[in-house]
Amino acid sequence: MSWLRLICFIGVALAVSACQVRPLYAPTPDGVGALQALPAIEVDGPSSRPEQVFRNALLFAMRGGGAAAPARYRLNFRMTLAEQELGIEPITGTPASYQVRGSVSVVLRDAASDQVLLQDTVAGVASYNRSTQNFANIRARRDAEDRIAESLAQLVHVRLASLFAER
Repeated sequence: MSWLRLICFIGVALAVSACQVRPLYAPTPDGVGALQALPAIEVDGPSSRPEQVFRNALLFAMRGGGAAAPARYRLNFRMTLAEQELGIEPITGTPASYQVRGSVSVVLRDAASDQVLLQDTVAGVASYNRSTQNFANIRARRDAEDRIAESLAQLVHVRLASLFAER
């Protein structure tokens, strides 16, 4: 029985020794990790208010409020939002709840060679309720759009950080 335990122990030790765990923001062997590369990404300008919220959240996540580094990468993005009715009032037949679906397609390119480093799409959902007050409805929709944009920015930030961490 002790031989079996020894063989199992050696097998587990060999399997665990092959694992490699390192922090996401640790420098890579070439010295350029996510922490150094993310501030060097130039992000496209927005064309709508939700895209501005997305861009601001992404830039803050990548730079932490600091200044940009010289641009070594370019990030192009395209955001789409769609609204869908969820709940219907039984008496009036008007929608009471809405769902906003959003997605962002991103393409990260090396600024020097124009080589595509990452091409991906992320998606998210937020919902809101409508009331009889017009301003409250406008504000609720805008808040849902902001939540989607910030959520998508977090997802894109993680994808970018993962890309540079594994390089």
